[in-house]
Amino acid sequence: MSRRQTRLLAIVEILSNNRIGSQDELSRLLAARGFKVTQATLSRDLKALKTTKVAADWGGYRYIVTRPGDVPEDEIYESIPSTAQSDTHPAVQSLDFSGTMLVIRTLEGYASGLAYDLDRLDTPYILGTIAGADTVIVVLAEHASHSEILAYFQNFFPQKVIATAIDTYCTPVKKS
Repeated sequence: MSRRQTRLLAIVEILSNNRIGSQDELSRLLAARGFKVTQATLSRDLKALKTTKVAADWGGYRYIVTRPGDVPEDEIYESIPSTAQSDTHPAVQSLDFSGTMLVIRTLEGYASGLAYDLDRLDTPYILGTIAGADTVIVVLAEHASHSEILAYFQNFFPQKVIATAIDTYCTPVKKS
């Protein structure tokens, strides 16, 4: 494995196990592991790893690797753990509809990674997303029903969250 590949793996490991809020902080941790890099090199590495800065629960910001699987295979050869969500996005806490919008609540700091994943889906249901620290607003196509949207995402969001949304938005209201 090349020195760059080893450094990229070290960056992913550092970002996955620490709350890194700046390139200076990351550079110091890399230097402690024997990787002395310039700011430009570190910036290119962070871009190659598809990192993003998200709001952290302690009030600042931190870097996360949003999609390590998107890094070209010649960059990293191993499966790398990520602070981003898995295919079932366990950080999703709730789903609510408002007109043609889907409001998704996540754990603090995970909305940006989730919005990135949603934007990468090839679906006629999503027109776009807006992410905050713990909320993603998804603009939905007008033709999509709540039940269609929830069926589409049944394997994307936690089953408990989907079940609650189905109970709330897809069950007919009984008249007394």
